[in-house]
Amino acid sequence: MSKLKTISFILLLSAALFSACSNVQNETVWPPVLPASNEKGVASLSTPDLLTMPSEVRHILDSARHITLSVATEAPLVELVYHNELPNAALNGVGWSSWGDICLASNGKVYSGTGNHWYTDKGETYVYSWDPSAKEIKKIADVNKLTAAADDEIHFSKVHAPIFEGRDKKIYFTGTLDDGDKGGSKPILDKWSTNIPGGKLFQYDPASGKTIVYADFPPARVTATSVYDPNRNFLYCELEGDPRGVSFGVFDMGKKEWVFQTEPGVVSHHRNLMLDKSGNVYFNGVQDTLSVSEYQAHQEKQKGKTTSMLPADQIDRIRRLPLTEIWKYDPETGTVSPTKSKTLGGFRASTHESKSGFIYGTTMAGELFRYSPSADELTLLGSNFLDKGEYITVCVLSPDEKYMYYLPGAHGSAGFSGTPVIQYDITSGKQKALAFLSGPMSNAFNYSPGGTYGVKISKDGSTLYIGLNGSVAGSAKPKQHEAGFGLTSFAIVHIPAKERAGK
Repeated sequence: MSKLKTISFILLLSAALFSACSNVQNETVWPPVLPASNEKGVASLSTPDLLTMPSEVRHILDSARHITLSVATEAPLVELVYHNELPNAALNGVGWSSWGDICLASNGKVYSGTGNHWYTDKGETYVYSWDPSAKEIKKIADVNKLTAAADDEIHFSKVHAPIFEGRDKKIYFTGTLDDGDKGGSKPILDKWSTNIPGGKLFQYDPASGKTIVYADFPPARVTATSVYDPNRNFLYCELEGDPRGVSFGVFDMGKKEWVFQTEPGVVSHHRNLMLDKSGNVYFNGVQDTLSVSEYQAHQEKQKGKTTSMLPADQIDRIRRLPLTEIWKYDPETGTVSPTKSKTLGGFRASTHESKSGFIYGTTMAGELFRYSPSADELTLLGSNFLDKGEYITVCVLSPDEKYMYYLPGAHGSAGFSGTPVIQYDITSGKQKALAFLSGPMSNAFNYSPGGTYGVKISKDGSTLYIGLNGSVAGSAKPKQHEAGFGLTSFAIVHIPAKERAGK
């Protein structure tokens, strides 16, 4: 071999080894270092660029003059930290992702989760605690380590149902599968065992730092949707896994017993439960397929006014999302029954009941709503964002109940509109963007936030805590990760006082 060929061979071999090492590192070292972060991995951002409306949003507003969106005049301070100490980059398509609502505990700490969205035998799921006083995130639970899952047993890959604080001040959460609906079908059915017969409810004790398995779900059943009533100490769940459909279940936290469960198929669009002040629980029930004219009449009745014929894209949505009855569970009688309220596709996100007696939220069809439990009256309030509405999975009322906060585009589409943080004025019905996170975060942190399933607000209304899905920006993003997924984070948005003064 000539000297020149030898040198070329060595260079090619070195390049191949470097590439292999890089791939190994990409698999084993995750997340990447957050640019501009401190020794605890936390980075801060405060720039007027947070108030720059993306051109795509401006174009829509200019084209549809019947909608408005104002922008704050003072930029918030934003802090960001990645969910850390992950064993690999989860190069499986979705990668690391966060699907459930977060918990703001009475001690001020915030709890959130991430999972690798992998198969039942490769699932990895972790829960974290954010300490606002120490400004530090810490992994507190490895879900599949807690179950001691063997290689051939179920490995949970998500924390989808909300994390919550119990009446005992301990933190509770549960893991689920990539698709909980298939939990009772083959081949998943064969992976349940006497050790892991179904989903599990975990209990974390902030005082001792220990986590235990608190209770089991019914065999081959998991949940992505729940709500906790601290007054009765009941956990309400939409139970997935039966091939015949989703059922509604009630778990007595004190007795550690499932005290009520409907037949499968009672629940449709199982992604949200509403709880009123009396302890009644509302869910998406029976669906009807309506004609366009029937739906048009229904909308006119709900909005209390006559509307013109729906445009073609709205008609298409009607065909895809049937009219859904809202059903109610009464804990006093232990029965479920339909209410007189219906909405397109059912509801997707909701707040607690306000002092004035209303629950606010957003529907599957992208409309804001107000619901009066006492009158069983549902009022549609218009699009939740821009002209067609967006997919919004979580919303919160401010402590003074002047505002509702939410982030449009939960399932990866938030980046199109700049990942806006929206403040909705309850009295005026106006929407204001407190920030557009996408561009500034991409520039400062090489991070593209893709949407959220978890939002909470501080007791004084000054701070929003947000569990973000996202991805590494630009060419650094692993090709195996879908846009908007693969790198989960926890964000803290400090709302300027003037932007929540109510003027």
